[in-house]
Amino acid sequence: MSTALLQELYQETRRLYIAGSELAVEDIRLRKLLPRFQQLGEKAPIFKRLGDSIENVLDENNDNSSSERLQNLTLLLSSVLHTQGNTTVTGTLKPLGMEQQPHSSLPITSYSYRKLAPVVQALSTTGGGRHEVIEQAFKEGIFQDARLMPLAIQGLYDPYSEIAELMTRQIVPSYGLAILSYLRDIFDPQGDKKEVRKLIAIHTIAQEHQLDLMDLYSELSRSASDEIRATTIRFLVGHEEYVPELIQWTKEKKKNVRASAYYALAGSSSNEAIACLLEASKGKDLEYVVDAVRDQEVSTDLEDQLATAFAKDVEQAIQSQHQESIDYKALEKLAERLLLFGKMWTHSPHETVHQSYQDILKHYTYLYNLSASNQITDWRNLLWDAASYIEHKGSPKDLELLYEVSEKDADFVPSAFRLSIQILPPEQVYDHYVGGIVSQMKAKINKEAKKRLAKVISTMRPMLLENAYEGFSLGHQEQHIYTQRILPLAEVEQQWDKRWLEFAMKQDDVELVAGLARPGVAGVEEFLRQKLQDNPEFRNRTATLILRALEERLGISKEEKRQLMWQAIDDRRNSNSYMFEPYIINSFLEFPAEDIERLEALLPENREAKIPKFRGYAAEQLEYVVYKLKGMK
Repeated sequence: MSTALLQELYQETRRLYIAGSELAVEDIRLRKLLPRFQQLGEKAPIFKRLGDSIENVLDENNDNSSSERLQNLTLLLSSVLHTQGNTTVTGTLKPLGMEQQPHSSLPITSYSYRKLAPVVQALSTTGGGRHEVIEQAFKEGIFQDARLMPLAIQGLYDPYSEIAELMTRQIVPSYGLAILSYLRDIFDPQGDKKEVRKLIAIHTIAQEHQLDLMDLYSELSRSASDEIRATTIRFLVGHEEYVPELIQWTKEKKKNVRASAYYALAGSSSNEAIACLLEASKGKDLEYVVDAVRDQEVSTDLEDQLATAFAKDVEQAIQSQHQESIDYKALEKLAERLLLFGKMWTHSPHETVHQSYQDILKHYTYLYNLSASNQITDWRNLLWDAASYIEHKGSPKDLELLYEVSEKDADFVPSAFRLSIQILPPEQVYDHYVGGIVSQMKAKINKEAKKRLAKVISTMRPMLLENAYEGFSLGHQEQHIYTQRILPLAEVEQQWDKRWLEFAMKQDDVELVAGLARPGVAGVEEFLRQKLQDNPEFRNRTATLILRALEERLGISKEEKRQLMWQAIDDRRNSNSYMFEPYIINSFLEFPAEDIERLEALLPENREAKIPKFRGYAAEQLEYVVYKLKGMK
C-alpha cells in the first residue's frame, strides 16, 4: 500500500484542521490528491472509500457540515494508517541484564500494564507528583516486575534529586544480585555524578549480600574520574592497608578527593591516620576533618586528641584578655576554628569538651564584648554553641552557670529553662522563673525581667504544643494537613507545676492554657469555653486547640463537644474556611444521623461564591462527612 500518499493526505488534513474546515471546499492541494486516490481506488477498495471522502469534503452542496465531513475523512485515514504501523523491534535483541543467582529469585512479570502504567509515566516524564507515585509503587512491590528495571536504572539520572536518591538507595538495590553484574557492565569509571549513583547502588547491593568488592574499589580509587574516586575512597574506610595511600590523597588539589580521604582515615585507629588528621585540623582542611569525625564512629584516641586541641584553642582565646595588645584578626580566625570544632560534638558527650564549653560561658562578658566592640560575631555564636551543648549534657552545676549567663543576656534564657525542666522538680522550676522574674517586674528592678519572661513563654510553647502533619484521606489520595497536638495529660502532670496553668490564664494566653490544661484547676474550663466563643473560626488553629484541650484534658463528653462545635459553626465569624484539620473532621464523623441535614445545609451551592461558609477543600471534606454519616444510618 502506498503509505507515502496516505501520509501526504494526513499532512493536508492536519493543515485544514488548523486553517479551518470551511476552507477545505476550495482547497487546491486536496483537489490535486483526489485523482490519485480515484486511480488507486480501481484496484483497492480502501482507496476508493478515501477518494469518496475527499469528494465529500470538496463538495460544497453536501448536506453535512464541513467540519463533520473533514472529521469523517480524518477518522477513516487514521484507521488506515494505524493498520500500516510497524511493530517489529529494530536492532539486535539483548538480554534484560538480570540473571539467576544462588539463593535469589528473578523479579516477576505478573502485574497488568494497567498497574504499571502510572509508574511508567512517572519515570518517563518530568513534573510534580511523581515522587509519591514511585514511592507508593515501591512499597507495594510493583518494582519487582522486571519490565520496570530499565526505567528504574534510568531513574538514577532523574533531574528531581529526591527521585534519583530513592532509586539509588532503595529501588535499584532492591533487585539484588540479579542486577549486580548488569550494573557493573554498564558502569563507566570515567563518568560524572550520574555514574556515582550507579556505583552507590552497586555498593549497597554488595553490602546487603556481604560481597567483597575491595579489588574494584581499590582500582577505582586510583584510576577513575575525580567524582568516582571521591565516592570510592570512602568505601575504603576501616581497611588499614590503604592508610598510606589515603594519607597521600589528602594532599591532592581536588577538594572532594581530600574530603573523602579524611573520611576514610577517620575510621582508622592507626597512629599514622590519627597524626594526619590532627595535623590537618591545624590548617584549612579542618572542615573536612570535622565532617569525617561527625559522620561516623571514630577511635577514642582520635576523639581525645581532637578534644584536647579544642581545649587548647579555648584556653588561648580566654588568656588573650590578659595580653597588653590583643590581635583581633587572630582571634577572629580562632573563633572560626572553634565554631568548626564545635560541629564534632553535637552527638557525643566528652568531658574535656564539656569543661571547655563551661569555661567559655564563665568568660561570657569578655567574649561577648569581643563580638560587640570588634564585630566578631563568631564569638557570640560560640557562646550559643556552648549553651546548647551544656543544655543537653548538663548538670545542676551547669544550670547555675546558665542562670548566671541568662541574667546578663535574655537570649540564653531558653537554654537555662529547658535544662531546668530536665533536672529540677516542677515546683522548683516555677518558683525560680515566675517567682523570681515576676517579683523583679513588680519591683521594677530592670526592664530585662519582662524580656526574660517573654523568652520563658516562647520557650514553653513548642514544649507543650507539637506541630506536625497528620494524614487524612477522603477515600482517594491521602492529604497531609498541618496541625497542632497537645501532650498526654500524664506527661503534663509529671513535668509541669499546676501553677503554670494559673499563670497562663493570668497572662490570657489561650495556647499555653490549652497546652497546660488539667482537671482540678479552678476556672480553666470556663476560660477555654469563653475563648472558643471569642475565636470560633475553624480557619485558624485556636478553635481546634481549645476543643482538643476540653476533650483530651478536661474530659468533656462527645455531646458537649458537639454542642460547642455547632455554636462555633453557627457563629457568623466562622466563614470562608478553606480546610478542616483532621481532628475536626473526625469529630464531625461522631455526630448523630440527625445532624446530616444540618451539615448538608453548610455546603455551598457554588464553591466560587464570594464568602461561602466553607469552600474549596473544606467543602469537599464536608461532603465526605455527609457521605460517611449517611452510610452509618
